[in-house]
Amino acid sequence: MSFTRTYRALFIDVAERKHWIEEFPLNEVFSPISLALKLHMERYKTWSKPVYDPSNALVLGTGLFAGSKLYGVHRFVAVFRSPLTKGLHASAMGGAAYQFNVNADAIVVIGRSEKPLILKIYDEGDGNPKVEYHEIPEEMLVNIWKGYGGFKGVYALQAYLSDLFRDFYETFNGRSILVGPAAMNTNMGALASITLVKGKMDYGSEDFAARAGGGSVLYRAHKVAAIVYGGRFDRSSKVPVELRDLRSINEIFQGLAKKAYVEFVIESGTKYRYDPKMNTGGTFGGNYPHLKITTPMFNWNMIYYPKEVREKLHSLIMKHMWEPFNKEAIETRSWKTCGEPCPLACKKVRLGKYKSDYEPYNGLGPIIGVFDIHDAEKVVEAGDAYGFDAIELGQVIGFVFEALHKGLLRPEEVGLSSKPFFDPAKYTIENSKANAELALKIVEYLAFGVNPILRLIGEEGLRSAAKLLDLLYKERVEEVKKKFSDLPVYAVFGERGHITPNYYWTPGLVAPLPVLGKYWTVYSGLFTDPEEFAAKSYERAIYEALLEDTGFCRFHRGWAEKHVSTLLEKYYGIEKPLEKVKHLYKKVSEYQELAGASPVFWDSGKIIDFMAKASEEYQNQKWLGLFAIDKEKAAYEWWSKFYQKLKELTG
Repeated sequence: MSFTRTYRALFIDVAERKHWIEEFPLNEVFSPISLALKLHMERYKTWSKPVYDPSNALVLGTGLFAGSKLYGVHRFVAVFRSPLTKGLHASAMGGAAYQFNVNADAIVVIGRSEKPLILKIYDEGDGNPKVEYHEIPEEMLVNIWKGYGGFKGVYALQAYLSDLFRDFYETFNGRSILVGPAAMNTNMGALASITLVKGKMDYGSEDFAARAGGGSVLYRAHKVAAIVYGGRFDRSSKVPVELRDLRSINEIFQGLAKKAYVEFVIESGTKYRYDPKMNTGGTFGGNYPHLKITTPMFNWNMIYYPKEVREKLHSLIMKHMWEPFNKEAIETRSWKTCGEPCPLACKKVRLGKYKSDYEPYNGLGPIIGVFDIHDAEKVVEAGDAYGFDAIELGQVIGFVFEALHKGLLRPEEVGLSSKPFFDPAKYTIENSKANAELALKIVEYLAFGVNPILRLIGEEGLRSAAKLLDLLYKERVEEVKKKFSDLPVYAVFGERGHITPNYYWTPGLVAPLPVLGKYWTVYSGLFTDPEEFAAKSYERAIYEALLEDTGFCRFHRGWAEKHVSTLLEKYYGIEKPLEKVKHLYKKVSEYQELAGASPVFWDSGKIIDFMAKASEEYQNQKWLGLFAIDKEKAAYEWWSKFYQKLKELTG
């Protein structure tokens, strides 16, 4: 017999300073995305309003398994209308819901406070969530971000909150969701959450829901700088008894997989824990040896360079990034979780504090011409502290560096004293430190909006800003014979929307899909006919969306994808979960269309080169020949056939 319950949302109107609970039957709302779709499509009709309208509800939701003893299920999933893509987007942070001991499955923030606000949510154990509203002067907030207790940015804000609410954190085993100055001054602000142990930060176990600007929505649409939460409510009461202890879960998986549960989890997540064949672990350890010379470097300009140049650059990565990572994080076994119990311990922490993952280190490393891990760590630390999406930030800095290198911008125009070294063919490791120091200045200027050109990029986004720069520097563009708008790589939505890709050289990350900037696509290195690629990408998108919407960490996908539908059907009575997610994906596509944020054809020369060179790299002779005849025509044909197939699949 399935477990009877509702999906329970805590609504907070920060303008009216009021809150209330709404409960939804599971056949209507069963997840963060289904709740967000109902609110954005039907109730608030946010597709018809400006992105930073107070009705842009920020949904922070858990999956139905939160409170169980399953591993990797205590993610907070943020769903919002993105200031980058202009469409609906979902982004998740690991572990942040583990301490959400409140009788609610989701927080929904609406309205706009006149002054910056810290929300405090707690449940004394009676199942009746309470909300307090604490104002903080904006000048004081900025000063905290600039430095408090020896920290900067989100870490400084958490240090301040730990002092302000010390008794609360200890009494209610609390945690926070925070934004940094990037949320105030750019559209790529992240949501950050740092594991707290008795109110003190466990440095290195923090996580970010960073992609697509959820932090910017929380601050710029609602004026909320932090959400502090905790409580005594027993969340296990919200899950079936069979999922409340590891012994019964072990019995379930002996039946499903013929293996002990913990063994199955570790075996399925070998890459993220430790791979004995490679003697490394985590995304950083696993990706660089796997990607080899397809590793994105120099603002994606590696696509233009012969294999011998890329091999030389990859050897620098292996010597000056990968080897020190293994010595400092793997050999020391300095591994942490995101704050919930988990045998994968995916967070590989170097030197006591540097959480080292592939995406941020590649974005603020090789993408910007920084190939020494100890140089890159300074830029990563600054980007995290100021609350940036590290993937987007890396490509913004790469764009600025390339514009400087090509003479489209001058150093003094972006507050720098010199140009970066951005010639892959002549690059040496000695150039790494100087590039990192220039990048640090750009991070600071972007965070606090002090340079006009960088502020333009931060507020408008890379795509729109590049087009405006084409107009502002028209004579220089003609002189250099290169447009700003041909420098970046991104997925394109509507007239103004975009998001830069994750760091894999594959068509799947720029293909016409309704939600990108994440792994809802095929992201392995291959080039196939567009119809085949669309079918595979759609299948991956549905499975990835299923996991995210149920609060599962995708590092557990090796076992969870096989069995999550069975668990939902058997224990919660949700029929055909995969079909429900397909319906949600279709509804997201419909929302994007209403919002003017559907995929459109690529408008940057480098994206088309990205595709043409990929056909060559992955040896697709048919498309290599078509690109050789007419690059633009071939690109449009591939894009059109992919999109047509996707429309057929989504109905």
